[in-house]
Amino acid sequence: MKSMPFSLAALMRGLMLLLLVLPALSLQADPAARALRPDLRLLIDISGSMKQSDPENLRGPALELIVRLLPDGARAGVWTFGESVEVLVPHGEVDSAWRERARAAVAAIDNSGQRTNIPAALAAATYDLGSMDPRYRSSIVLLTDGKVDVAASPMANATAARQVLSETAPQLGATGIPVHTIALSDEADWTFLRSLARESRGIAEKASTPDQLSGIFVQSLEMVAPAAQVPLESGRFQIDDSVEEFTVLLFFDGEAEAMSLRAPDGSRLQADNGAAADWFVAEGFALVTVRQPQPGSWSLAAPDGARIKVTVIADLNIEIDPLPNSMPAGRASELGLRLRDGDRVLSDPAVLGMFGITLSISGPNGYREDIAVSERYGVPETGEYRISIPAFAAAGRYQLVARVSGETLQRELPMHIEVTADPAESTISSRPAELPDASLTIPMLTLAAVVAAIGFIAWWISRRRRKRRLALWEQRFRDNGEALDDPAMDGVSAAPEDSAPR
Repeated sequence: MKSMPFSLAALMRGLMLLLLVLPALSLQADPAARALRPDLRLLIDISGSMKQSDPENLRGPALELIVRLLPDGARAGVWTFGESVEVLVPHGEVDSAWRERARAAVAAIDNSGQRTNIPAALAAATYDLGSMDPRYRSSIVLLTDGKVDVAASPMANATAARQVLSETAPQLGATGIPVHTIALSDEADWTFLRSLARESRGIAEKASTPDQLSGIFVQSLEMVAPAAQVPLESGRFQIDDSVEEFTVLLFFDGEAEAMSLRAPDGSRLQADNGAAADWFVAEGFALVTVRQPQPGSWSLAAPDGARIKVTVIADLNIEIDPLPNSMPAGRASELGLRLRDGDRVLSDPAVLGMFGITLSISGPNGYREDIAVSERYGVPETGEYRISIPAFAAAGRYQLVARVSGETLQRELPMHIEVTADPAESTISSRPAELPDASLTIPMLTLAAVVAAIGFIAWWISRRRRKRRLALWEQRFRDNGEALDDPAMDGVSAAPEDSAPR
């Protein structure tokens, strides 16, 4: 029997090694296998108070913008909620058919809800929580102008809100499903929404006016599905021959003025020229997509003060293992970065040596740091750069921009991180689990020793209790004046058979 704990320890050690080794080997065998596609789940408040918070129903154009920007192959779904939750756009793979359904559904966004059932909305968006596809990185974006309102009872509402923060949000955060919250109007429960985002490792935003929704939605999409961009200088940007499609997104104040694109051959693309480009113009923003563009220098005519970004779909792109959207101050982290050419991760030193790779970090109080990745780390054998990110001392919003530049190619990939004032306990890394050290023998033997000690203590306590019970019966016989050797009790003794001097 003494060998049993060691056999059990060996079995447990083998199982733990198997559980650790298999995922690590499957991920380390191909760095590209870790690239996850985005899965966006949008929750839109349609309670009656939205008549005041969003009188022009700008939620519709903002949603259509997201629908147009979502990449093919992603997954997405849209739910509306008031007292109950309704599926506005079924959750599924983003393709042309999904986009058509989503655009048609935009008109259904109204203000017919009676309450603000946020718990039910979160439950609906995570309907597949136990069976999510591991190839996707799921995120939730929640837009509301109110607070948790599930019943007429304030106590019921408070209980429901507390349950979301103490149970639902931590579970989602531990599962890797951040909830990014957007508060529309000052009437929204900002304390609750900020806590919901923090507990689930998401980011909280506040839109002072409805026309800010589109910009906030786009930033949320950047966190869910980072898209490669090309830098813009004085209205000009460079398109290389690997680009299959580019999209120009403009945010501007006031009325839309004449906007146009000039191609490298001198031809001009305008909103009324639908054959060459796809234009979508709404209040406060415009989106133009050009497919199979000419390589070379493009220029853009836009309203003064417009905020512009140019995203590209190309064979050659930056790929990252994203960090959590939210992390405590003082915690070190590590970022995985690769260059992908189609389905292949570039690992040839001669090819990688042609590109300059940098990582720029900006944050609160004027914080700025530039990391020359190519110079500091050299060319990795696997093609994957593991970049050490410094621990951020101050809480606040940080932006990380990875940049790749070559002779004719330029790419940028922006990321956002919310640093909180929570104390740091460990280092965050996007690297898969490492194999264990030399062995687990010492900790497993320690565990076996603890189990054996607990078993011995339980046996000893049980034996003591048995002795005390027998002694009690012996005392009762004595109190009744009956001797232990009474003939009437021949063959019966209150003393234990294995009694020993104490």
